[in-house]
Amino acid sequence: MNYIPQSLAKVIEEISNLPGYGEKSAQRFATNLLKMPRSEAVDLVRNLAVMLDKIHPCLECGIYTEEDICPICKSTERDKGYICVVEESFDAYTIEKTGKFSGVYHVLGGRLSPLEGIGPDKLNIKSLIERIKKYSAKEVLIATNPTVEGEATANYIHNLLKKYPLNITRLAYGLPFGSVLENADEFTLSKALEHRIKV
Repeated sequence: MNYIPQSLAKVIEEISNLPGYGEKSAQRFATNLLKMPRSEAVDLVRNLAVMLDKIHPCLECGIYTEEDICPICKSTERDKGYICVVEESFDAYTIEKTGKFSGVYHVLGGRLSPLEGIGPDKLNIKSLIERIKKYSAKEVLIATNPTVEGEATANYIHNLLKKYPLNITRLAYGLPFGSVLENADEFTLSKALEHRIKV
């Protein structure tokens, strides 16, 4: 017999369907929501509804925004000839916090993952080609995550763009500053060796 109330079970099931959430994390989310003061929980649910009404991908780059065209794409101070390709909007937000990139972004909306049924047709790649042509892009910086799927996505995009007259670059990565070699995993260390620099 299932003793979980139907309404609670339904919420857990729906949260579990989100990528990155399993049944246990969905249960924790639902439990924490039930433990919150009712007014705070209602505010959270209300804000989720507002977010769903207002937030959508930018028609130009795909970053989450409340406008048709995001402030980055609309800015006259950004160089549209430099495009940074990221997997998700929050990757772009993170890079933006550094204040070191003055180009524009292109959000793929994920990364290649055959096991999850995510092929090139499921990603925002076609519009990247269109933007490269439209703005006569000088450089495309591929900033996918340093994972197996991120690397596969980067390689796929690199092969697609090789025929265009532009620089294709990749974020350098490897050992974080202040880390100890013996604590580094093999993947991180191998990438640090691959991307070593002349001193």
